[in-house]
This record gives sequence, C-alpha cells and structure tokens, in this order.
Amino acid sequence: MKTILKNSIKEILGYAYFNLYKKYMNNFGNKTLIYHAFGLKLKHDTYGISIDINRFKSHMIYIKNNYMTHALDKPLSRYSNSVSITIDDGYKDTLDAVDILQNLKIPFTLFLTSDFINKDTYLSSNDIKDISLLEYSNIGSHGKTHLKLGLLDTQQQRSELTESQNYIESIINSKVKLISFPHGSYNETTLSLLNELGYNLAATSKKGFNTDITDKYSLYRSEIISSDSTNQLKKKIEGFYDFY
Repeated sequence: MKTILKNSIKEILGYAYFNLYKKYMNNFGNKTLIYHAFGLKLKHDTYGISIDINRFKSHMIYIKNNYMTHALDKPLSRYSNSVSITIDDGYKDTLDAVDILQNLKIPFTLFLTSDFINKDTYLSSNDIKDISLLEYSNIGSHGKTHLKLGLLDTQQQRSELTESQNYIESIINSKVKLISFPHGSYNETTLSLLNELGYNLAATSKKGFNTDITDKYSLYRSEIISSDSTNQLKKKIEGFYDFY
C-alpha cells in the first residue's frame, strides 16, 4: 500500500511538473539512461536495478524506433534530441544486453568497477576484452571498489580513479577516459582529479538533459528500474520525472 501511494504521488507531481513547466522550458537535448543488471537475482537489490532482459529488449526496440541514439562521448547538440545508453557495475548478464544493443546498432557505454572484474556474477577479463572490440561499445570506469568518492579524502579518491583506470586499460589495451560516479557521489576534489588524470567525461546520477553546454564532468543520467514500462521509459526520456 505504501509503495502504491508513493508511486501515485510521484505520478501526480510528475504530471504537474512536466505539463506546467518542463515541456515549455529546457525539454531538449540528450537523455542518458542508466541500466545495471538484466535478470540476475541480487540480494542487495531492494530498488529494482535488475530488469528482465525481455523488458530491456522492448525498451531498446522502442528507443530505436522513436529516437536518435547517440554515443556518450560524441559531441552533443543543444537543439536535437537523442538517447544514450549506459550500463553500470559490469554484472555477468550484461552480455545479454550487449547482444541486443549490437543487433539493434545502439551505441552504449559500459562503466566497470574494477575490483568486481572476474568475480562471481560479474564480467570476466575476457568478456570485457570481447565487448571492447565491438563496434557500438565504449568502456569506462565506475571506480575501483564502488565506494562513494565524495566521502573519500584526496589520496583515496586518486587510488579509486587511477587503479580502476589502469586495470581496465590493461584489459582492453586502450585508454579509459570516461567515468560514472558510484552512487552518484563526487565533490570538487573529484573533479580536479579527473582533469589531472586525463578523464574526458564524467556521468552523474542527476536527472536532466545534456547539451553542448553541459559540464563535461557532470553529465546528467536517468536511472531505469525493473518496473519501468515502455510508457514510463518514454516519460523518463521526456523529463517527466526530472523534478526529483
């Protein structure tokens, strides 16, 4: 009952926000989406980050048929709408999602937590190497241990950023210049280190549209969860829920 009430309130607020403000204001640009897992039963998943692979496929078909898709590291326009796909963490069932994305020719960015690589339920080094060679893929860092960067001191942050970067580069034999912040956490120290270490882009967990004037170290993303229907996906792409 509590969940139903919460969702009802969210829909009412979203309707008011979108129809009274959002669709008349900055309702344009690139909408970047976050996915995590694709059917795995995760003990820590109380929020619904593991989406059924068939639902994910229906999402991608809908996006392919209705929007321009855009690689996250390509120049963005201030005036045209597009959708970018990102996947965080690097669970093993990411392989199923990658097959769908490749078949539909949808660019995607995979952000990996380096300490998770080769562990149970996560991608192996060979998996990651194979993905990195695909036409529509891009590989980035999601930190070393998935700790909240904004709560760490400078040296701890440097370790998270450099060690993950170096390890992933050793697997894919290519530079890692993209990162998404674990838990969406970062601070001014993080941003300074990113520039020093050669990262070109950083993705947050803040909702909004990205354009050519968006801070390259604060790209907006909207999270997709297991209960999101195609209609809810459409609303998230359009900015219906960007008020929270």
